[in-house]
Amino acid sequence: MLPNCRGFITTFGLLSICSGAEGTSSQNAIITNSSLPVVDLGYECHQAISLNETGGYYNFSNIRYAEPPIGNLRFRAPVEPPSQDKCVITDGSIGRVCPKSSGNWTIIASQFAKSYLAGLPFNYDLAESLLSDSPAAVSSDPRTTEDCLFLDVIAPRSAFAGNGPGLPVLIWVYGGGYSSGEKTGNGKFNPAGLLAASSSDSGFVFVAINYRLGAFGWLGGDEVGADGTRNAGLYDQRLAFKWVQKHIHLFGGDKDRVTVMGASAGAGSIMHHITSFGGVEEAPGFNQAILFSPAFLPAPTDYIPTMSFDDLMQMTNVTSLDDLRSLSSETLIDAHALQIYSHAPYGSNMYGPSVDGSFVPALPGQLLAKGSFHKNISIMVSHNTLEGLIFTKPSIKTTEDYLDMLREAMPTISNETLGFISNTLYPAVFNGTYGYTDQFQRALVTIQDSTIVCNTRYLAGAMSDRAYGIQFAVPPGIHGEETAYIFQNGATSGVAQNVADNLQQYIVSFVMNSVPTDVNGLRMPLYGNAAQLTSMDASGSTVVKDDTANSRCSWWQQALYA
Repeated sequence: MLPNCRGFITTFGLLSICSGAEGTSSQNAIITNSSLPVVDLGYECHQAISLNETGGYYNFSNIRYAEPPIGNLRFRAPVEPPSQDKCVITDGSIGRVCPKSSGNWTIIASQFAKSYLAGLPFNYDLAESLLSDSPAAVSSDPRTTEDCLFLDVIAPRSAFAGNGPGLPVLIWVYGGGYSSGEKTGNGKFNPAGLLAASSSDSGFVFVAINYRLGAFGWLGGDEVGADGTRNAGLYDQRLAFKWVQKHIHLFGGDKDRVTVMGASAGAGSIMHHITSFGGVEEAPGFNQAILFSPAFLPAPTDYIPTMSFDDLMQMTNVTSLDDLRSLSSETLIDAHALQIYSHAPYGSNMYGPSVDGSFVPALPGQLLAKGSFHKNISIMVSHNTLEGLIFTKPSIKTTEDYLDMLREAMPTISNETLGFISNTLYPAVFNGTYGYTDQFQRALVTIQDSTIVCNTRYLAGAMSDRAYGIQFAVPPGIHGEETAYIFQNGATSGVAQNVADNLQQYIVSFVMNSVPTDVNGLRMPLYGNAAQLTSMDASGSTVVKDDTANSRCSWWQQALYA
């Protein structure tokens, strides 16, 4: 039997006072003589898995922050791990990835984007005919498991050297359309460059979290609301934020200086945390946020969540939520992957945040307009110049194609509202006056306004005196392009070095000092009433007026299409 231990960190590791085997009264002092520190979390003792000598930081990998969300906990809010008397040491050597999938349209989107940007023709029908019928064509990850609610902590070695003040904390929330992604990005989310950019002996503590994806985290509809938890993925993230509040001091972090950062679905999630519970319940566990291209498909009604739920039941040949819970993990994971791969409409992965009357009492844009959000948060928010390219179906050639796209995205839309969008907001005028010259570009602009770029306006407009804005204008400026700049580690092919250096410095200075400055120490201007953005491109940075401060975004914010 393992000894019962409680300990504290020393320079040499964990000094534990341990009782002997059960039934004895003897006590022994045991010192873990490892060069890597161990942290006692109360429910496990977690040892760093590595030390980066060059960067001077420890990597604590795959730390559990919730009970396995399986069995009766499937489709429910996560639960904290229970305290344990025994100090069982783990080093997180077993990787964990939540079950994931993407629509087969993403394969076409990748091919089309390359052709479009090169000015080459693209045969959509041919590309569609070549798609596999099965997600077996999508590479599987052997780390995939429903028991995936784990996080990583990257902590400077200096944090374990003494009793100095706690360091700022940066939490990374990955994107992936709410149906794919994981905390490390298979190495793409290495924070080494950001940590180096801190130009400080102490730096900051970096945390990366997993959260449930697709149906596992975002199943919706009345039945889930009655006997489960809608938006469970948001509750996963919230519990991870609470874990930071409770435990980050053990890694040298300061729970009162926490910044969350996300891109795409990660940023869209953070937007929902800023407006969580209409701003009237407990704060979400961070005081700053960095949001790159906050994206989600607005779901103001239960129509789309219910359709996705019913479709999953048909895929698995069951008739209730209880039946779905009773399925084996392997069966549900396989069916779920096939559902999204083969049934997701172009530009969508079927699942994501939806209005639930509680965590999400209304769409975030509506809540921000009413002042129903957590006020004591400062933000830095960014959008790219060509966000909609990869989400727009290449076959849109006519007005009827355009209207069909709107009907599919907003199935409860009235004919009157449909007419307003197509005749007034985005009329079929192709001389460039409205920002497009053909039907495809018209659809592209509509999609990026309604699902991504206007979100940045809602946030910055509501929080103008605590907001900093960025326009990422490095060509081509497609969705997700800035991620390589955020996590740039040294010279990288295809990345403008000066832009990466400045973007990383903006991030780090905001995390460390709450004011973003560039590599020359110049402060980014507040968004303010003038709606100022810092536009970043390869030639440098300039201050411009926010292009989303327009009547289109004002209309979308009202959610009149529900």
